[in-house]
Amino acid sequence: MALAILMRHGEAENNVTHVLAGRRLQYHLTEKGKVQVSDVAEKLKEVPIDAIYASPITRAMETSQIVAEKLGIDYRIDERLTETEMGSLTGMYTNDVSKKYGNLFLRFYQDNDVTLSDMGIERFSAIGARVSNMLDYVAEKHHNKNVLLVTHLDPIKAAVKRIMDLKPEALLKMAIKNASLTILKHSSNDYSLSGFNVMDISRYLLE
Repeated sequence: MALAILMRHGEAENNVTHVLAGRRLQYHLTEKGKVQVSDVAEKLKEVPIDAIYASPITRAMETSQIVAEKLGIDYRIDERLTETEMGSLTGMYTNDVSKKYGNLFLRFYQDNDVTLSDMGIERFSAIGARVSNMLDYVAEKHHNKNVLLVTHLDPIKAAVKRIMDLKPEALLKMAIKNASLTILKHSSNDYSLSGFNVMDISRYLLE
């Protein structure tokens, strides 16, 4: 069996300010985020990693660069790992979105509201399709090898949903912390969830 390790980027400036950055607003990692990533990269040294693929968004590429330097492996950009397109919500504060649109984030995971498409928001099912395509590619190209995929909150949720078939309410409540690892194990049939939201034990208390 081989591992597909999904890593969320480290804490970025938009995570601190609670701004929906989407794909179009480029934010950098905070100093705390760089430390988070460096700590996880040290742990990843214990795993033989065959390849690193990264989202083309700045905060994910900066995360990948830190990990790549620690592991001595170059990383490659793959659009299938990119951030959610947030359409007209781009640049809004999350609290303001809730005040203006109510339970919009739940409707996003329900994936059946045409209003969200009219607002230019990428459908969750579309995220799931591209992430599944990426996972299938990894399983075929890196057979019996471990691969690191540096990405974002919703692509990781989509990967978990592929395995667990979770309800929208569960997806909404699912926390994926910055610089955490979600570990999928691949067999000849499909992926299974081996580790979820893995990070230093002290962070579970603090965050």
